[in-house]
Amino acid sequence: MDFKKLLSNRKLRYGSFATALSVAFLVVIILLNVIFSVLAERYPINIDLTKDSIFMLTDESVDYLKGLEKDVDVFVLADEATFTAYGGYYTQAVEVINKYSQHSKHVKVSYVDIVKNPTFTANYPDLELKNYDILVQCNGRSRVVSVNDLFNIRTSNSYYGSSYIASSKAEQVMTSAIMAVASDRVVKLAVTTGHEEYVSEGLQDLLTQNNFELVTVDLNTEDIPADADGAIMVSPSRDMDEAVLKKLDTFLSNDSNYGKSFFYFADATQAPMPNMEAFLEEWGISIGDGVVFQTDNSKVMNYSPYFSLVDYVDEKYSESFASKGTYVTLPFSRPLSQVFTERNGFVTSTLLQFGEASGIRPGDAPDTFVPSASDVSGPIPGVILSTKARYVNLEPYESHVVVCGTVSAVEGSILQSTSVTNGEYFTNLFNTLTQRDDVITIAPKVLGNSQLDITAQQAYTLLIVFMVVIPVAVMAAGLIIWLRRRNK
Repeated sequence: MDFKKLLSNRKLRYGSFATALSVAFLVVIILLNVIFSVLAERYPINIDLTKDSIFMLTDESVDYLKGLEKDVDVFVLADEATFTAYGGYYTQAVEVINKYSQHSKHVKVSYVDIVKNPTFTANYPDLELKNYDILVQCNGRSRVVSVNDLFNIRTSNSYYGSSYIASSKAEQVMTSAIMAVASDRVVKLAVTTGHEEYVSEGLQDLLTQNNFELVTVDLNTEDIPADADGAIMVSPSRDMDEAVLKKLDTFLSNDSNYGKSFFYFADATQAPMPNMEAFLEEWGISIGDGVVFQTDNSKVMNYSPYFSLVDYVDEKYSESFASKGTYVTLPFSRPLSQVFTERNGFVTSTLLQFGEASGIRPGDAPDTFVPSASDVSGPIPGVILSTKARYVNLEPYESHVVVCGTVSAVEGSILQSTSVTNGEYFTNLFNTLTQRDDVITIAPKVLGNSQLDITAQQAYTLLIVFMVVIPVAVMAAGLIIWLRRRNK
């Protein structure tokens, strides 16, 4: 066989060139795929085209991660494929969790299947770890996040009352957990017991997820811990005696150093409490009888005049969202009033109030009572703050008492709702009055429907890429190959 003639064959030569080019092209594609897969695991190079970027971290979390200097380990106690097999919000949660290691070299995310690796939980005998839990650790400090903590879960109004995920709070929970274990300061709040107080699981969950340490204190037998930054009393059913009120005074005075806060949530179903109400009046806050109603239908929720939206009076605690047209609701609230504005070192101010079209349904009103314009007496305060201060070299040392007219404002379903901003508002209120600076508040995210939710600009960009850029590139490559073959 004449190999020289064979090698000089035009068809064979260009056929070999085309084959080599195809092989080289495939090799390049494979290499690029490997490279981008590795980069995608470490760096946030993917693009989220959803309306609210539900698969990405907000700027608040990204900025925090940029300044993180401590090493944090995040262990997701499930195989990643198993976790995402549920789809929807579970996939979104995994995408969010993975972003933390992409934005900070100090965060390491690992997936551990504790069914296949049961020895992992044995390393943490003091923690009750379960499948799908998330363990966050830093310098010996731990925070365990339940998978249910990642979502706002509601019960449907159907006959069977089945539960469903209404929105995702994965980013808020994960950022808060990382901040909790990496922070040098822990803010402690004492939740009072001993007077048949209402157990507000919604409020306690909100505070725990925002890195407050909660301890329970029976005021009949215990003092409020001196290292607590604040105390919370939620709708007690029995009045306090003088000894208990003295404990509150002692705590708020803090040996004249102040720096403490007391949060009191009233309720329309409470029995008369002359002692407690007299204590609050010393701070300039009076709790009235009855329930506030609203006659302005634009500020009514659930078609109930007693389920009202309120106005921001002092926007210090709502400046991040008050301008966005969002409101706080204070359902079935008792009316409040300021006994004074300033007196003996106390200063009071209304934070939230019902509008001009509000009124008060008397506590002894008959069942046939129907709110009308003739009963309007607004505006009516719904949340009042009282501050007592002393000054040392012009520097204030302050203690605070906050009264909210209703415990319904901090029920779990209200705090988790994306229709109102109760969760964000009360988080800001607690953060500010306990002088916390390292805080981040992130709104829940809703997946929405199954269609691709993109803006007109994003749609136009995709159109140009897929209808113009890619076809032109393919045609140009084909033309170049054709011309080279034709000219040889």
